[in-house]
Amino acid sequence: MIDQPTDRPLPSLTGGVIAGFLTLFVAMGIGRFLYTPLLPLMIHEYALSPRDAGLIASLNYVGYLIGAFTAGPLCRTFREYPVLVIGLLLSALTTASTGLFQSFPPLAISRALAGVASGLAFVSASGMVLTTIVRHHRESLTGLYYGGVGGGIVVTGLAAFPVAQYIGATGTWQLFSLISILCGLIILILMRAHQIPSQADARSRIPLPRNRRFWRVVVAYGLEGFGYIITGTFMVAAATSSIGPERAHLIWVVAGAAAIPSALFWSTTAHRVGRTRALVAALVLQSIGIVLPAVGNQLPILLLGSLLFGSTFMGIVTLALSEGASFAPQSRSSIIALMTGIYGFGQILGPTLASLLASYSGSYTSALVIASAAIAVAALHLLPDALHHPQRKPVTSKE
Repeated sequence: MIDQPTDRPLPSLTGGVIAGFLTLFVAMGIGRFLYTPLLPLMIHEYALSPRDAGLIASLNYVGYLIGAFTAGPLCRTFREYPVLVIGLLLSALTTASTGLFQSFPPLAISRALAGVASGLAFVSASGMVLTTIVRHHRESLTGLYYGGVGGGIVVTGLAAFPVAQYIGATGTWQLFSLISILCGLIILILMRAHQIPSQADARSRIPLPRNRRFWRVVVAYGLEGFGYIITGTFMVAAATSSIGPERAHLIWVVAGAAAIPSALFWSTTAHRVGRTRALVAALVLQSIGIVLPAVGNQLPILLLGSLLFGSTFMGIVTLALSEGASFAPQSRSSIIALMTGIYGFGQILGPTLASLLASYSGSYTSALVIASAAIAVAALHLLPDALHHPQRKPVTSKE
């Protein structure tokens, strides 16, 4: 079990959280989400159609799914640290290669491999960082760790568009690959002390929970992956058509800025009202935020929608993964890998459907409505548990 005391000194909690924050900054904020603010420029520079852009995004999530599902077995065999090394190295290389190739086939391969890198880094880093947080009995700091995604979104949102005005989308990908390498070196130095002892790997062989409430959380998380990624991929492109590229990239910055403290906010809220109630509230607010741009395309409405979206999507990740892992804490890495993979299924379907609808209708309105509906269904799916089991204790019996 990962929570059992050992004779080894506990690694630095501060170093672990910083390394985890930077890991998500690199693998998710840059490796996955730099694509969003650069997408309008890439469509122009790379001569991509909306359908091509959606397919490339979906291939990225196919890679993410593969990375998430393979990370669990790889961590059991080789432990988390070597898997993290591979994930960070691959993330930096594919960020660079996205700028090297402009034709569809190699670009699609680069983004698919970038997805693999994100999945490997996310699962392996989560295993190490969350283990350290639990051992220090500071689970409230989980939100700071997940804030790395929002940090990456803010930096890419603020920097990508103005930098691309001088060096183009191609040069911007190259620049951020260098940033990924520098951050990766810091991460690996800090993470060396957080390698999980080999005897702790026995937790991964414990069967997954059979509890029905656990699987309802898994299903809701998959719906979240489908709904949120449509907005996360096409938010800037959709806003560009109505308010222009100069202001559209600010929509993404607002989302990222709201995401940084959101995981900590929702973790604190969960301690007060219960994880499931907090999760349902976050899903409802996100559903509203996603549909707002479909209702009106004025800047204040777009900013409000971006704020609601950004302030909930990492909170939902934090709450859902924490709730899922609470059913079997000894299998934390396996549960994170499973739920991340299910999340990835939704992310594969979302961009593909959105791009097809956009090509057919000429706008992203219908795609945003469908995304909002999927999130609303996820909230309704968990509502009975929120009313009757707001803060569950770990159980193993089937309910």
